[in-house]
Amino acid sequence: MPKGTIIGSVRDALAVGSNIIESAKNEVVWLLPPALVGFAAQYEIPNKSKMQIANGVRIKSMFRISAPYVTLARSLLDIGEDLRHIDQYEGVFFLVGDRKLSVSSMHVDIEGLSLDDKVVAFWSESPAYAEYLLSHFDQAWTQGVDAEDRLRELLEQGN
Repeated sequence: MPKGTIIGSVRDALAVGSNIIESAKNEVVWLLPPALVGFAAQYEIPNKSKMQIANGVRIKSMFRISAPYVTLARSLLDIGEDLRHIDQYEGVFFLVGDRKLSVSSMHVDIEGLSLDDKVVAFWSESPAYAEYLLSHFDQAWTQGVDAEDRLRELLEQGN
């Protein structure tokens, strides 16, 4: 098992994720539940991503885009994230920066989520663990649908 730290609160997990985004020099990838993406947006995480994209960092992201998350998906596309929709995903949720820094969790209970809620997340600086997570990301990415296509589909359905 790679060395790392167990993160015990939502507040700390957001701080670690934010730090990973801010410290990236080349690339950030993430695969998260949509409600968690919305929750992070309340704490200005997309603004950090926007600044990084302006500095040449590539951000590839995935979540299940459904009607309640159309505006969120559009806002991520508007700042320049390379976004895909994934319909079904079972497994670890994560964020990886520059193929070495990561924060991940197998399960995030997002009902009524607050900053002080408990969470079990794993923060690591291990490139080997990051590569493990990236292999899941790459597999999901190939199965994903371009976000623009998904948004058109939802619009055609009246959402």
